[in-house]
Amino acid sequence: MKLSVFTVATPDLTPEELCEAASAAGIGGIEWRCKDTPAELRKEAPSFWGNNICTLSQHAEEEEISRFEQAANRSGMKTISITPYIQCGDIESTEQVMRLAKRFGASMIRVGVPGYNRTRNYNELYEEAIAYLKVVEQLSRHYGVKALVEAHHVTIAPSASLAHRLVSPFDPDCIGVLYDPGNMVYEGFENYRMGMELLGPYLAHVHVKNAGWQPPRTESSDPLQSQEWSCSWSPIANGQVPWKQVLRDLKAVGYDGWFGVEDFSATFDTRTMLQTYANQMKTWMEEIE
Repeated sequence: MKLSVFTVATPDLTPEELCEAASAAGIGGIEWRCKDTPAELRKEAPSFWGNNICTLSQHAEEEEISRFEQAANRSGMKTISITPYIQCGDIESTEQVMRLAKRFGASMIRVGVPGYNRTRNYNELYEEAIAYLKVVEQLSRHYGVKALVEAHHVTIAPSASLAHRLVSPFDPDCIGVLYDPGNMVYEGFENYRMGMELLGPYLAHVHVKNAGWQPPRTESSDPLQSQEWSCSWSPIANGQVPWKQVLRDLKAVGYDGWFGVEDFSATFDTRTMLQTYANQMKTWMEEIE
């Protein structure tokens, strides 16, 4: 089993600290969060999507690149992905991140998918995404880096089937899907194994996290009154994703790629989260062997 960590989930560790902690936990791969951090955010406390100090700048220069490379190399870690927040259609940023990925020897990056919020027709957004991915496919061939579409809520690819519809016109050696059951708790749930079977060669990477739906804190006594449930992140073992079953399904379809932790539950401190993740995944795999 190949375990990795997406550094969005380790915001309070420096690159050096992250590599040391991940390696000590038995995690061998790194997915560097890639985003420019505005100066005003750097004054804030570390957070997943704010002042994340384990983030590689999208416009990183040689000194910063060397620092991240050395941090990984000293701990025997492999950089498997440079993972940015690219907007669909932004070819310049896509190529910039692919160049970074090639420099690190990473095999993949994440690319942009249109969001969906009912203000624009899905079919228009789909055509825009296809036009973008046609260029991305060419860049992938040129740089030797696979582009991944993430199954993510509030986008036009929240499920395995809609992600498959988006990538199916393209070469699976160039464009694949980042399968994320935790995101699919929010939106996009389908039978896990059926979705994996549909994705076939496009199933390129898996993110590991969990979430769950909760009723309102104060429930109405009127059974006909609408109640608004809410979804939030959970520890990996305690949410609605039955991870042992998901691992069985991944094994059944022959998946042999990486499993990247992305735990947003804040249940444990970062170092404990990494060790808990590695221990839990190894235990589950032993149980399903």
